Amino acid sequence: MSQQDGVTETIDGKQYKMYMLSPMVSHNLLMDVVKMVGPALGPLLDTVFSEAKKESSEDVLEQELGSDFFERAATKLFGGLDKAVLEKVINAFKEVTFVGEDAAPLTPVFDAWFAGDLAAMYKWLMFGMKTQWGKSLSALASGLPVQSAKAKLSSVLQSPSTSAG
Repeated sequence: MSQQDGVTETIDGKQYKMYMLSPMVSHNLLMDVVKMVGPALGPLLDTVFSEAKKESSEDVLEQELGSDFFERAATKLFGGLDKAVLEKVINAFKEVTFVGEDAAPLTPVFDAWFAGDLAAMYKWLMFGMKTQWGKSLSALASGLPVQSAKAKLSSVLQSPSTSAG
């Protein structure tokens, strides 16, 4: 499938077809989103890695983070949301989305389409983020030097008594 074909998804029984944004519009929006959520990621990752260090565990994804971790994580992430950035993303996505069996443009029916159903709008927004940026973020992540990251994590997790120095 080419990027010009669009991506189709059914959300809560309704059909959506989203086409790709122009590369620079997509890039600029992604940078805005990263700036918006980035400050919350630092403290969250600090918590994850500090817990792993306490337990001298290299398996960060297997650790117990405590019952309040997700509440704190959600508070940090949602506390940093910027209405203007989200509105820019929503406006851009609705311009390239078509809905229903007849593939009508979403923009003119947006308010009526999502009236009383913010949950569906948020699901559509997540579908849009996955559609627009999923491959880009995967490509970026696959290009990261994994062995170097593992080595750095191992050195962080070493206790002072076992580190060479």
